[in-house]
Amino acid sequence: MPTQKFVLLSINIMGLIKLFLFNLNTLITSAQKGDPLSREKLIKKHYHFIAKICSKVCKRYLIWENDDELSIGLLAFNEAIDAFDTAGDVKFSTFAGVVIKRRLIDYFRHQAKFEKEVLSSTFEEKNELKTGINAKSINLYNDDQTKENLVGIITYYQDLLVGYGIDIGQLPEVSPKHRDTRENLLQAAIVLSRNLDMLDYLQKYGQVPVKLLCASTGLSRKIIERGRKYIIAITLIFSDPILSPLKRFTNFDGYQGEKDYGEDQSNYRVV
Repeated sequence: MPTQKFVLLSINIMGLIKLFLFNLNTLITSAQKGDPLSREKLIKKHYHFIAKICSKVCKRYLIWENDDELSIGLLAFNEAIDAFDTAGDVKFSTFAGVVIKRRLIDYFRHQAKFEKEVLSSTFEEKNELKTGINAKSINLYNDDQTKENLVGIITYYQDLLVGYGIDIGQLPEVSPKHRDTRENLLQAAIVLSRNLDMLDYLQKYGQVPVKLLCASTGLSRKIIERGRKYIIAITLIFSDPILSPLKRFTNFDGYQGEKDYGEDQSNYRVV
């Protein structure tokens, strides 16, 4: 039954996200206790994150082999690992980002390269720390290789969600508790992911095309607006090839939209 697959998708995706957050805290705790392999894994998983923060602060593209700023960022990241409170309410990425920014600012001051624009980050950092969300989770599987691959995909998914103003840690909270609501929003996500006009709108404006989606699904504006984050999160999984392994993980790989919800709308434009 399609509805049973939807329930599996909803429940297991949320579990996988929780797993990602849980494993992160586990690695941090191990690294703080002196495990070099855990620290190495954390650094490896966050290479892109460190470079992204450093490049944003420096306002230019940085290269690991050439730019001292990345070395400063890496040292700051190590410092963040040691100082992070896994039992607190702040996300590690938020905390590490703040530490990296501050260490780079100190470095720029020392090098007489500090610019006024960087000071504006101080206010942002305070807000970031206030809105941080602590990870809670479960451990679902033990295959290290599979875990590495899935963590990489979830990290990509996390970055993708940020572009839509969605924190991956919020997904378990915004997941509908009632089965009927969950199935309706999943149906909306399928329709959205298979319609070029609506998908283009989502990618261009970062917003759900509420009016078009209401007309296509028969759902009320209120339901779609309330489920906006959930719809976007599931739509990304359906529409981004990189995220396709998440469907396999949730026993959703065999799903064919044209069979369960009528004709495939991916080649249709709204006239």
